[in-house]
Amino acid sequence: MPITATQKHQAQQRQWAAARDGAPQVRIVAGPGTGKSHTIEKRVAELLTAGATPENVYVISFTRATCAELRDRISTFCSTLPCAAAATQVRVSTMHSLALRILRLANLLASYPSTPIMLDSWEQANIYDRECAGSMGCTPSRAAQIRLAHDAQWQTLNPQFINQAQITPTEVQAFNAFHAARTNLYCCVLPGEVIYKCVEALRLGALQPQQLPQIDHLIVDEFQDLNACDQEFVRILSSNSTVLFVAGDDDQSIYSFRHADPNGIIQFQTAYPRSATHVLTDCFRCTPAILGPANQLISYNQSRIPKSLTSLYGSATPPVQGQMLVWSFQSAQTEARAVAESCRQLINAGMAGREDEILILISNRRVQLDTLAQELGNLGLPYDPPRGSTLTDDYTAIRAVYAFLRIARDNSTSEEDYPAHRDLLEVLSGVGSTTAKGVADACISNNQNFRQLFYLTTCPAWLLGRCPSAVQRVMAIAQVMATWSMSDTLATRGNDITTLLSSQVFTSGKNAASNLSIWNTLLGSLPPPMMLEELLLFLAADSESDQQTILDLVSQRVGAAQPQSQLPVQKKIRILTMHGAKGLSGKIVFIPGAEQGLMPSFRALQATGLLIEQRRLFYVSLTRAMACCIASHAAQHSGAQAMALVQNSVARLTRSQFLNEMGVPSITRTSGLNQAEAASIVSEINNL
Repeated sequence: MPITATQKHQAQQRQWAAARDGAPQVRIVAGPGTGKSHTIEKRVAELLTAGATPENVYVISFTRATCAELRDRISTFCSTLPCAAAATQVRVSTMHSLALRILRLANLLASYPSTPIMLDSWEQANIYDRECAGSMGCTPSRAAQIRLAHDAQWQTLNPQFINQAQITPTEVQAFNAFHAARTNLYCCVLPGEVIYKCVEALRLGALQPQQLPQIDHLIVDEFQDLNACDQEFVRILSSNSTVLFVAGDDDQSIYSFRHADPNGIIQFQTAYPRSATHVLTDCFRCTPAILGPANQLISYNQSRIPKSLTSLYGSATPPVQGQMLVWSFQSAQTEARAVAESCRQLINAGMAGREDEILILISNRRVQLDTLAQELGNLGLPYDPPRGSTLTDDYTAIRAVYAFLRIARDNSTSEEDYPAHRDLLEVLSGVGSTTAKGVADACISNNQNFRQLFYLTTCPAWLLGRCPSAVQRVMAIAQVMATWSMSDTLATRGNDITTLLSSQVFTSGKNAASNLSIWNTLLGSLPPPMMLEELLLFLAADSESDQQTILDLVSQRVGAAQPQSQLPVQKKIRILTMHGAKGLSGKIVFIPGAEQGLMPSFRALQATGLLIEQRRLFYVSLTRAMACCIASHAAQHSGAQAMALVQNSVARLTRSQFLNEMGVPSITRTSGLNQAEAASIVSEINNL
């Protein structure tokens, strides 16, 4: 690495200065590649070394995958320090998990039969909305609107949000009645509900400050991704002599669809007048040619925290400047072909065996994915398509396996998972939603606990019609799962999962074979030493970066235990969504489709707030690149692509305004990288 020891030391000293700050509240503003996670590691080590009680140090991260990574990073960083043992006792969790723990300790979950599980997007759409529609006498899409309005009200702490979809008082009353019954039956909550319950309980006096856990130090990662309710929850937790330490970057706030509010980190000093701020700007990731245009782009956003990242590669020994290219094509097909040709040239120039260091970031799966996949396939290039939440959302087979794993965890940890059992009913071949809902309704009518139904010795006589056979199939699955451990590996249980799918889930229908094939394909792509607990985390991940985090943790755990004779795993070019790439990096990044109407989208062009967020999304995409970034735009889309964009057979789009704001001119191209250009890029990659 050309970054010198002096550069590294100076950057780390700035991280340590932030980690050691003794202010009652500390805000770390950390741009891409500036060492936010390293600073959190240092903060925990500093606290423990100074004598902090490890059980009273709480670290909050956004997802279960990032929690697993942070927990591992903290443990590894402290492993050679006197605080090594204490580091394993630090509490690392999601905010949702912490809120549930608080409600459970305060005995405020009495309206549920067990600790409730948050419904994911598939469960909300395929179970909750359908049953709600049946109860309210409306369509599932209308039920979804009503649900989303309530969820938005909770997450934003804005009672007026309930009116945004013109929800009538009658619908509000009907929803509340349905929700009260179903949330108990399935022991479940909606995404914004648990943290809201905590905040509301404190406001109403149902939860007293002395009932909160002892939190001496609260560390919150990705603070820019918190919504208004999350921010209020953090304020409450830190109001009782708790030292608060938050880290994030308002320029990387890209989750407005989850009601994330970057004003939380922007206005932190207003909310916490005694706070201190540290801005990390030494970038270890991007070369100057990439970082300069990215900085220029993001400066067009108003009301942001002023910062300008500096690439350490610019003053390295030797310096590495990198490349930022913008290509112009006549058609999207030519653009996709050029990206594929470029990948082949890069592999031939020295990226063979390192294909996963090549990223292709897309803003619209429907418009871009098929064409890119086809062109890569035509050249026989190995690639991974975007994964993200679509594994459990789009593939019934993977949803079934996900339910298996949750039931196995239920059996082995006593963390009762009611929704997982309902999920299985929904995916059984030959069992429709009406039958699955009939089972649930029968439980209510006959005063039966929903989860316990599947652990009875015999199927009860009050189940009628097709309900008994459906319940018996889930009973059989649960009985098999009772002997499984979450530490079992795929090498041990992979075939058992396949057998359960074929014998109990996909027993009939034209899709049975294809469902098994989908599972077997995924099984073949995963490391055999992966434990079931790790597979569960992998399937639960809602972004490609979170999935990669789990795979990396598996690789670290397995380590040198792999036999030397094992054949190397084929590395693949990674096609990622722009959202899914957050947290990842690549030596070279392609960003096709940089056009008005695609990035930014037509919808964003009609709403300034969305345009600002998509500028942040493009900034995040640019800053995934280390040595080279190639953004491109096409003058014309045709066929299905055009129909998806403008409902016409041809779509003519212009160069994205984001490219104009970056100040990088376009180069007209008809093909991809040539041999010399690829060799030049690989040479810079090798110098990183």
